[in-house]
Amino acid sequence: MRQALVAVALLAACRGGHPSVRDAGRPRPASAVSAPPSLVPKIGQSPDPIEAMRELDQRIAIHRKPGDEGQEIGFLLDRAAIRGDLEDYAEALALSGAWIEHAPKSDAAWKARVGVLTRVHRFGAARDALDHLEPLVPDRSEWEGLAATIDEATGQLDRSAPYREATARRWPSTVNLVQWANSLALQGKLDDALAVMPKAAAVMRENPPELFEYLYFQWGRLYEQKGEPAAARQFYEAALARLPTVEVQAHLAQALIATGDRDAARKVVTAALAGNRHPDLVALAAELEPDPGKRAALVAEAKAGWERYLAALPDAFADHAARFFVGVGGDPARALALADQNLANRDTLEARALVVEAALAAGAPDRACAVAGPIAEPRALRAQRFLAWRALTACHRTDQAARLGAELGIAPP
Repeated sequence: MRQALVAVALLAACRGGHPSVRDAGRPRPASAVSAPPSLVPKIGQSPDPIEAMRELDQRIAIHRKPGDEGQEIGFLLDRAAIRGDLEDYAEALALSGAWIEHAPKSDAAWKARVGVLTRVHRFGAARDALDHLEPLVPDRSEWEGLAATIDEATGQLDRSAPYREATARRWPSTVNLVQWANSLALQGKLDDALAVMPKAAAVMRENPPELFEYLYFQWGRLYEQKGEPAAARQFYEAALARLPTVEVQAHLAQALIATGDRDAARKVVTAALAGNRHPDLVALAAELEPDPGKRAALVAEAKAGWERYLAALPDAFADHAARFFVGVGGDPARALALADQNLANRDTLEARALVVEAALAAGAPDRACAVAGPIAEPRALRAQRFLAWRALTACHRTDQAARLGAELGIAPP
């Protein structure tokens, strides 16, 4: 189970952060969104998350020795997915590199290398490592999932989607079903994706807190992508109760802001910062801080944090840092440079939307229009299509903007 959850953490991390609330393109203010009835199914108990984190720290310490590289790398990636600490990413990367130098014919070493490189968004290097792995493992099932994760993260859905569906139908476990749902979402089939999630909950047979968090968080992400923050909020709250990962904390705070509950968002962020000064969380604290002096100090702290992450692993954090700089960080030119770097690394709809948002903020409408085409298509999320409409309007493509606006219901036909 732990290895399966590491694998899904790789893909979850490659999908980037929360979309901008201000670009949702919804016809009513977020504060007017009413809370729906409870949507979260009750599917059993899980161990105490604090104790689970303590045990994870102990496992890393126990396996930090020669001969246990596979276990140590796996547990480091587990902790990185939970806390987002730069040191865990860097240690896993260095350890996997040393392992393949020491054991160049080890399929386990190359599997670990592919996983770590994917986790830090070095996708070209991950594909090269996969080329080394394939001859060592004739059974395709041993590495096809790794290949599918790289394909999804880089927008190659024509290759990954058939694999995700076939795997979920043949082995309908919670993890496989959620991965299929995520694949459907990437194809713009959000309703189909949401229809899969109750099936994923129904087949839960194990109870580690990370599995519950994974299920609830990905369920919430689907509602967030659909533009229903009140529904997303319910699942993020359920995920937080199972395991307080930095990603859950950040997305829950954004959902609370989107539903007009800034006080609750402030409480979530304050509690999270008590144990983790991750720059995503610090940036959210700055966004929620009414005092100008305190806000400036928080912005400076978040900026320093992102600069540290970017200096060590630029590909891994270009997207997150770009969202900071285009928002509360107040440096749209820097955001655009980082967004362009991210797009060069992986041509996905989300990466294109980030470039468009940053380009518009930086006063570069021609750059926004140059990449906006795919996010104007029906398969894109509504928030992404709204950004495309803004880009087309800004660069005076009047007819195209009018057609897209009519489809979105935000401009007369």
